[in-house]
Amino acid sequence: MIAADPTLSENATAIEKAIEKAAVRLHPDEFRSLLGDPGLSILRSTKESVGADSVSIWLADVEEKNLIVTHCDPADDLVGWEQPVSEGLVSLVFASEQCLCENRVYANADHSKRVDETLGHVTTAMIATPFYIAGTLRGVISCVQLKESPDAPDPDGFSARKMKRVRRLSTVLERLVNYRLITTLVGLEL
Repeated sequence: MIAADPTLSENATAIEKAIEKAAVRLHPDEFRSLLGDPGLSILRSTKESVGADSVSIWLADVEEKNLIVTHCDPADDLVGWEQPVSEGLVSLVFASEQCLCENRVYANADHSKRVDETLGHVTTAMIATPFYIAGTLRGVISCVQLKESPDAPDPDGFSARKMKRVRRLSTVLERLVNYRLITTLVGLEL
C-alpha cells in the first residue's frame, strides 16, 4: 500500500501554499500550456458525449474583472475573448459558483448575446460549471448547442445527467492542472 512519505510530508503545507499562490496568479497563456494535449482530449471527449457543438474554458484574469476564453473546441475563434464578470450566464456561474443547465438560452434576459453576434450563431442550450484550481475558483467551463438562425429549430438541448458529466470534467481538469503545477513547482519531469 502506498503511504505518505514522512520526508515529503514535512513540506506538504509549503507546497500547498505555493500551488494556491500559483493558481491565483495563473495567466491564461500559462493555463493553456498546463492543460496540454491530455486536457484538450478530455474536453473534446466530454463535448461529444454531451452532444455540445462547442466547449470552452473561461479563466478569470488576476483582478477577477473579466473572464477570458483560454480554450474553445472546435474553433479557436473565441480564444482570447474577454467578457466582464458582470455580464452573461457564464459570469453568473462564476459569481454564484453554481452549475447551470439551461435550454432556450436565447430567451434568457441574462444571456450575453455578444458572442452570438460575433460568431453569427444563436446559443440555444448551455451547461456551465465552475472551474477550480487548487481549490480556488478560477473560471467556468461551458458547453453550448447552437443554431444558425433564430428561425431554425432548436437542437435537443441538455439534461441534468449531461450537466453531471461536465461537472466531472471540471474535477478531472482541476486534478490535471494541480498535478502539472506540483510537478512544475518542485521541478519534477515525469
